Amino acid sequence: MRVLVIDLNNFSRYPTLSVGYLTSVLRKNEIEVDILSPFAKGVAGYPRLTQARRRELYLNFLKHWTAVTPSKLVKRVRKFIQQALHPGGSEDKKVILEYLQEFLLKKPDVVLISAYTMYYDITCEISKLCQQDGIPVVIGGSAFVYQEIAALWHDIPGVTAVYAGEPETQLIPLIADVIKGNELNVYPGVYKAEQQSIDIALPLLNLDKLPFPDFSDFPWHAYPNKVIPLMTGRGCEWDICTFCSDVSTASGRSFRSRNIDNVIEEMRFQSTQFGSQLFVFLDLKLNSDLVLWRELIERIPKEFPNAQWTASVHVDSRMDNGLSKADLQKAAKAGLVRITCGLESGSPRMLKLMAKGIKLDRVSTFLKDAHDAGISVRMTAIIGYPGEEVNDVMLTRQFIAQHTPYIERIMLNRFTLMPDTPVARMLANNSAKFPEISVQQLDVNSATIRHSNAKLAKKSYYWAAFRLMRAVHDINKKPLKPSAREFEGVM
Repeated sequence: MRVLVIDLNNFSRYPTLSVGYLTSVLRKNEIEVDILSPFAKGVAGYPRLTQARRRELYLNFLKHWTAVTPSKLVKRVRKFIQQALHPGGSEDKKVILEYLQEFLLKKPDVVLISAYTMYYDITCEISKLCQQDGIPVVIGGSAFVYQEIAALWHDIPGVTAVYAGEPETQLIPLIADVIKGNELNVYPGVYKAEQQSIDIALPLLNLDKLPFPDFSDFPWHAYPNKVIPLMTGRGCEWDICTFCSDVSTASGRSFRSRNIDNVIEEMRFQSTQFGSQLFVFLDLKLNSDLVLWRELIERIPKEFPNAQWTASVHVDSRMDNGLSKADLQKAAKAGLVRITCGLESGSPRMLKLMAKGIKLDRVSTFLKDAHDAGISVRMTAIIGYPGEEVNDVMLTRQFIAQHTPYIERIMLNRFTLMPDTPVARMLANNSAKFPEISVQQLDVNSATIRHSNAKLAKKSYYWAAFRLMRAVHDINKKPLKPSAREFEGVM
């Protein structure tokens, strides 16, 4: 049996972890696997938050204004420009389809596509070519937990199945039945067209039983350096932020941890294979499991004395969240050079509405302690959350400005309304409480719910937004600490 796995994700600094797992499961079962990664043919990736140039402050404000203005003309122009610059445009499509022809000559028995929704058009063309050769196509990705999106992609000519959830434990029998043309409705995770529903596959409970991801077919030459992705667990210990969709998508629907020995053995395996000790931990929050977190910073310097790594954490309000001054200093000695956490707002009122679970004084202490330990800090923030006022924006600007010396990057995100999140349900059930917000339909191309917020178009809000963006820009224009530069644009 031969399987072609097509990676339509846009990670620009390291291989796609989910594709690595698929590949290892297939090869463990003695199945021949080919990987189509567009990076191998020069299709550009999209780094996350590199050092800002001078003009970016004004470009970012222009993007914000065109998104929130009530002007229909401006919105039409914005949409036209977005479509012209859309990832996976005509040039990308041409390169990917030509590359696909090389793999189709090998006569794969089935094609598996891992995709973001932005690659719908390319997927249609891929499926068309596969259909002409009589090759079944199975599509998976985080967005397919949403029934409307799964239905749209299932209706693509040539697509045999759309899958939602963690596939590893039933991947082999599933593709065997796909190739044989057997009934697939018995598999949780497969979209059922006749029922117009999708029963998401159950989360894996024992992650230690999975084979280590196989990244050997990825175009390592196309990445700036060899950063190895891994996860110590799936899901999030906190699990209740009102705006977060991660906890409802493929691997986030409950929190599970791996054994520390299993994690260390994977790090040793990947490090030996690729000659690198640069790691990115892709856990939603690496300090969700405090025992594993502390075991990790205890074991890494003994096992990998030259390791450098980056991770995301939650500066939550547990009495012990694993992020004390001593913990951070120990982590830095273990090679932690960059850390990411969510601020989201400098307003206590907004943090409570978001159910963020943090206190600003504790975040302040964390920032100073991380800085003193020599760790580069990256944060995220949100503007435009339902109920936010001008004063809340100014409080966020104030917090950021006061902590400029301790922060090296901030990703400022305009609020995105994600399906099946607590805030989406809240707006649907309490629309009268937010008359300024107009909620529209699900946009299947972006997997978000379109909405508008009249407050954001007020002059006072524009001015507050610009001042916040200027504070963010003052931080983002700084160079990273030399120790963290290997991870510029990683997360």
